[in-house]
Formats: sequence, structure tokens, C-alpha cells
Amino acid sequence: MTKLTKLPSELISAIVSFLEDSDVRTTRLTCRAIERASLAHFGHRFFRKKGYMITSPSLDVLACIAAHKDLSKYVQHVWLNPDCFTFVHPACAPDPQEAPDPENPESLLQLLSLSDRKRYEAYQTVKQDHSGLLQTWGQQLQEVLTPVFAALPNLKTVGMRRSEDHAPWGWRCLKDIVGEDPRDLGSIPSGPMRSLSDPTKLFLAVIVAAAAANVQLRRFYIDAIELDNIQPASLAQETLDKACGSIWYLEINITKAWLYKHQKTEFAPERGDYGSGLVKLLKATTQLKDMALQIFPDRQPTNEQRDVEFWRKSYPYICLQRAVESVHLPHLTRVKLEKVVTSPATLLAILSPCAGCLTSLKLRDVRLLSDEEHSQPWRSVFAFLLASCPRLDYLLFSRFLWDYGVVTFLGPSDVQSVRSRAPDTRSLSEIVSASSSGEAFFLDDELLELNISSREAVARTLEELVERHCYHTWLSEIGSIDEGGWHTDTTDEDW
Repeated sequence: MTKLTKLPSELISAIVSFLEDSDVRTTRLTCRAIERASLAHFGHRFFRKKGYMITSPSLDVLACIAAHKDLSKYVQHVWLNPDCFTFVHPACAPDPQEAPDPENPESLLQLLSLSDRKRYEAYQTVKQDHSGLLQTWGQQLQEVLTPVFAALPNLKTVGMRRSEDHAPWGWRCLKDIVGEDPRDLGSIPSGPMRSLSDPTKLFLAVIVAAAAANVQLRRFYIDAIELDNIQPASLAQETLDKACGSIWYLEINITKAWLYKHQKTEFAPERGDYGSGLVKLLKATTQLKDMALQIFPDRQPTNEQRDVEFWRKSYPYICLQRAVESVHLPHLTRVKLEKVVTSPATLLAILSPCAGCLTSLKLRDVRLLSDEEHSQPWRSVFAFLLASCPRLDYLLFSRFLWDYGVVTFLGPSDVQSVRSRAPDTRSLSEIVSASSSGEAFFLDDELLELNISSREAVARTLEELVERHCYHTWLSEIGSIDEGGWHTDTTDEDW
């Protein structure tokens, strides 16, 4: 070890970089010289990108890192898991079918074994802590995050992850204590919500804290939030502008989930408010270069017939249309859209301002509705991309839809094979008539997806697609896209 300490600090750091995580920590405990020489690697490796739960112990760790004079400068990326046993009834909980003794509220707990009672008490404690941090529009969480953000000089990315594939600090300890994984989302209920969801409250807390701390964020990614449910008075445009004005990358999933209207203290938006939250957010991102947008439909189940008029009245359609009418994003170089229902005119209105600098386009589960001007709605989009986007060098298309079904992508070699399997050589009106009678065609999965790289290949493919794409009645069996290609995680990049 004496010989190691005589090496230049850069060489010591390089040696430590080859060690396993546990060995790095052990080596740093040997002496002060090695601890200092390996600090830069240690800080970047373990603290540059780290996740936390919305619980006091987990956030205390984040606060301690922010307060550390050395480690704080290595933090570039903080992500938060909004879940904590969300929609989960743990196995250690009392049977909800049992009726408690009115004179003894603890009677149900007495039915539990000693171990289950301890687990359930721990579960109740953490749930109360989690709820307390997020109550009143996440006010307590705002107070925690504001000084933390202000103390992290190189913070560039803030995000939200809700998956068992990611490991926020403290999740394993809670799982061991309660016997359930706190990251588990459980079964999501349908219908209106009684209050804002946890991700929406977390979004509010992050925005307010970032604005108050004057953080210059570059990347912000958010999961499944009800933007239009946020009271206008609770999120001023000025706050959004301050928090999001520096953002280059925005990934956002929004959903319609109105609050119960009989709650007079809550904001209950009507159809005229569809998209108002998205408009405010996009107006704030004046430097946006990279946008990923997913719009989920109404949470309330419906038995309405899903014809063209149904789709034109749907939340995704109105939401996106309103956003496009109000906001122009001329600096976009990469666009990703998913679960969108729209018209060719609206989709082109998104792409037109940034056509000259667009390099990457990903579309999945996008439904374009036909009209008198666009009987084949996707044709005008393919033609526009071919003629107006000279820098486009990457396409990822999956599950394109129209009024009554799916669109297939055909190259020269595919045309005859598709026709031999009873394709749509019929007119559009004949297809519409067939769809109403329940007739459908089942085609090969490879005709439903495209993954093209390089400008030459993209231009050649678009030229083919203008004339070689077919409109089919609904296909009930469709393969899934390669998620590795769909999700491009740039959060490991140093900004």
C-alpha cells in the first residue's frame, strides 16, 4: 500500500476505476492519500446519477449529499420514485372483509400475528410519512427539495422513475421491513380521482423547487401526470418559465383523470380546459431541442362506438390540437410521440417549425384521422418528411393507425406478398364498409414497424412509403416494438 501511495494521484484514480463497487469503498478506507486521489472517480461513479424515494430517510440522504462540500459537486442527475406501496394492499395488513369492533379500533390488528403486526405498523408509518411529504400539493416536499437543488452546483437532470427495474435509495430496506416492494404500483383504478396523483404532486414540487433554487436544468422527464388537473393558481406561468426555460430535453407522459366535481375545494376542468396544462409547460420550454410526448386517454371506461367523431372528441386529440395551436417549437432536433390521436394537419403543424433541423423521429401508436382533404391521412406526412426534412437521419415507426384500423409499411418486395394474402387493394370506402361488418386482416409483424438509420436510407424509405403504404381494418394481433430501440436513455451523458 505504501508503494501505491507514491504513485501520481491520476494513476491511483485510474487503478481504482477498475475495481468492483465494494472494493472501491474498501480501498478508499485504507489511507487519506488514496481517499483524496480517488475522490473524483468515487464521486462521479456513485453520486453523479442517483435515485431516491419520497420518504424522509431517503430524502435525508439526498440532503446530506447536497450538504457535503466535496460530493455535492459531482451530482448531475437526481431522479425520484413517486410510488410507495401505491394501490397496494400488503399481505401483512388486516383482512379488509373483517369488521372492526366499534369500541376497539385496534381489534383488527389484534387478529394479526406479532410479525405481521410489526410489518403493518411499519407500513402505516412509511405511508403516513410519504403522504405527509406530498400533501397540500407537495408543499413539504418543495421545502425539502429547494435547498437541496440550490446546493447542487452541477445539477442538470431531474426525473421521475416508477419501475422495479430501478433502485432508489432505501427501497430494499422497506421491502425487508414490510415484506412488500415499495416500488410496486399495484392495480391502477379507473375513473375520476379524489385527489391529484403522487406523480402530479411530485411534478409540482420539483417545478416549484427548481424555480425557487434557480436551477438551470437541461433535462426533465416526468411520468403519467394530470397536468390539466392542476389549479392555475397553484402553478403560475412565471414559475414554469423560471424552472423550464433552460430545458433542452423534455419527456412527459400526461393523462386525463378529472377530479370528482362535487369536491368544491378542488379544480374540476371541463373539455374547454383539455391541453391547458400542456400549453403552459411547452410555452415555458423556449430552448427545447428534444421532446418525447405520450398522451393517455380518459381513465373512465367507455362503451361509446369508436368512430371518427369519437376520436375527435377524445382527450388526446383535443389536448394535442390545442397545444399545437398555441405553441411553436422551432428548435426541436428529435421528436418522439406515443398514444397520440390527431389529424395530419396537426401533426404537420408540430413538425413544420422544426423541419430544417429535425434529425430523429419516433412515432408509436399514433392514429391519424382522415378528412375530405386527406382520405389517406399518412400520405401527406410521408411526403412532407421527404420534401421538408433534409437532415432527418433516423426513423422509428410502430403501429400506425387510422380511422378504422392499422397501416402497413411496404417496400417494393412486399407489395405482391401482401396482395397475395388478401390485402387492401379495395377502395377506402370499401375498407370502411368492411370494418363496420367486423372484417379484419392479419398481416406479418414486420410490415407494422420500421427502424431506419442514415439520411440516404431514410430518404429512400420515405420515397417508397408515399406510394407504398396500405390501410387495413383493425388487426387484433400486433407484435410489440423492440423497447431497446424505442427508449434512448441519454441520462448517462455528462451535460
